[in-house]
Amino acid sequence: LVGAGLFGFLINPPLSLYYMQGLNLTPLHGHTALFGVYGMLGIALVLFCVRGLRPQEAWNERTLRLSFWALNIGLALMAVLTLLPLGTLQLLAAIEHGYWYARSAEFMQKPIVDLLIWMRVPGDVVFSIGALALAWFVLRLWVRPRSRQPLASGAGATSR
Repeated sequence: LVGAGLFGFLINPPLSLYYMQGLNLTPLHGHTALFGVYGMLGIALVLFCVRGLRPQEAWNERTLRLSFWALNIGLALMAVLTLLPLGTLQLLAAIEHGYWYARSAEFMQKPIVDLLIWMRVPGDVVFSIGALALAWFVLRLWVRPRSRQPLASGAGATSR
C-alpha cells in the first residue's frame, strides 16, 4: 500500500519523473515496494513450505513475531529517517537549481546529507535483527526441532 502505492504514485507521473528520476525518492519506492510486497510474500511462501516440510515441529511464534516486527519497523525507519527526507531535499534542489545540482557532489556532500545517510543505520540494525531472527527460526526447525505436544484427552475435541 505505502511502498508500491503511495511512493509509486509519487514518482511515476510524467511531471514527477522529469524532476525525480534517479533521486533518492526512486530507491524509497524501490525498497519499500520490493520488500514490502515481494519480500514479505517471499517470506510467507518460505514459511508455508517449511510448514509443509516439517508439519510435526512446534513453531516458536515469539521468534517469528520478533522477525515480522523488526523487518517492518526497520524498513519504515530506513524510509522515514533517510530515503524520504533525502529524496525530498533532492527534489527541492532539482526544482530550484536543476537536476544536475541535486545529483552533484556539491549537494551530496552537505552536512545534512551526511547526517541523513548515517540516520539509515538504526533502521538497518533493526531490519538485520528481523532477518537474523527469521534465519534463527528456520535453522532451529532443522537443527534442534521441538515436536508439538499432543492434545490432552478431551481438550479441543468436539462432540458429534
